[in-house]
Amino acid sequence: MNLDCCAEPVAGPVVDARVLRHVWTALGPLRRGAWPALHSLESHRQEETLSVLDGVLAGLYLTVDAEGRLRWLGKAHRDGGVGARLRDHFRHAERTRVFAGVFVVEADPFSLSKAIEAAEGRAADVIGLRGRMGPRSWPVVTEAQWLALVTSRRMPGLGRPRPDGDDVGERSVTPA
Repeated sequence: MNLDCCAEPVAGPVVDARVLRHVWTALGPLRRGAWPALHSLESHRQEETLSVLDGVLAGLYLTVDAEGRLRWLGKAHRDGGVGARLRDHFRHAERTRVFAGVFVVEADPFSLSKAIEAAEGRAADVIGLRGRMGPRSWPVVTEAQWLALVTSRRMPGLGRPRPDGDDVGERSVTPA
């Protein structure tokens, strides 16, 4: 596969407080962390930013160009998290050329993958991205499906990892 195979991502709306609020609310109770701040993807700051974002294992991200226009709305829910997902994007020269920054809305890393997908689709719908950003597509979910997924409980038997320094005794794996 040619790594420079794809057209430059079509520009969407300027990412402002309204757009960020829609992405923030799309994750609902799965959301973790602070209000999203812009992280630089400029060449001299890229590795530093990606290193920081390696710690965000799940969430939604919005890449923007130098004018602050949305170039990509995506999700991460896998090993390496947002940092690894962005590295995948940077395998394409046209994305490297236009991605100047990224906003990240962190999600609970123990969220169901389907819930993160539903949040991505919900965000695309409330921002009004479908049909507006070229051939990009997002998961299609109804409002009821989205709500059921983002409010669902973790799978039984999955517990949070132990806090740093907690290496004594057993720990219950029942959800809180």
